[in-house]
Amino acid sequence: MAGQELLAAQEYVEAEQALIRAESEALKLRDWDTLARLYMPLQEARRQRRQRTLQGLFCLDLISEGPDDHIEGRHILENYPHGTLLVSGWGTIEPALQARKLQARFKLYADVLLGVTYPLIGGRHVVVVIPHEHAILPPVCPRRLGEIGGVMPAHSLVFREGELPQGPRQGTPELISRVQGWWEQLHWPYMVDARDTRDLRRRIGAYRRAIEVDYGCELAHQELSDTARQLTRAEVMSV
Repeated sequence: MAGQELLAAQEYVEAEQALIRAESEALKLRDWDTLARLYMPLQEARRQRRQRTLQGLFCLDLISEGPDDHIEGRHILENYPHGTLLVSGWGTIEPALQARKLQARFKLYADVLLGVTYPLIGGRHVVVVIPHEHAILPPVCPRRLGEIGGVMPAHSLVFREGELPQGPRQGTPELISRVQGWWEQLHWPYMVDARDTRDLRRRIGAYRRAIEVDYGCELAHQELSDTARQLTRAEVMSV
């Protein structure tokens, strides 16, 4: 398998992309046995990708300060091609999505958290980290801080102005732990949902949603592999 060869060659982003293509084909064919064997090398490619990314710079304040402060995903990755980035547009996650697409295109070791900035009554603002790109965002208008959580997509993280680390910096154990904690907060509700899904085929989709939120969620890959094995056994028993 090309993905495993790339993994052995330590080309982790390329390995991930090859394995994703194989996953797509196996899902179309409902080839559960292949999926059961595929998710562990995919987990390893992604684990190594995350580890390489954590060795780069952390820049968690790439934040739009107002409606006329436009952020460009390409400009961000030209300046920070290796590291962990929080990119927050004014009322939109489009700059962060641009950066994610360019990371995949150019095979960079860069993680991009999907941020969006909203104004508060009184002139300040909050940064909200959104779990996934399909979330529906509320319109931009000044709100009280206590109202923000209630109008944002479920499982979002809300940061007040000044709560995020300022400026690019190398990762310390404390900073790495803090960011890893954010990823866990984002993916954990989706893991719970997957575990509560009784239908095995729907459970496959639920675990894949958890990985869409956080590609580095190793438990989701392990439990996906186990679910695919259960589907393989079920189909053999039904013959």
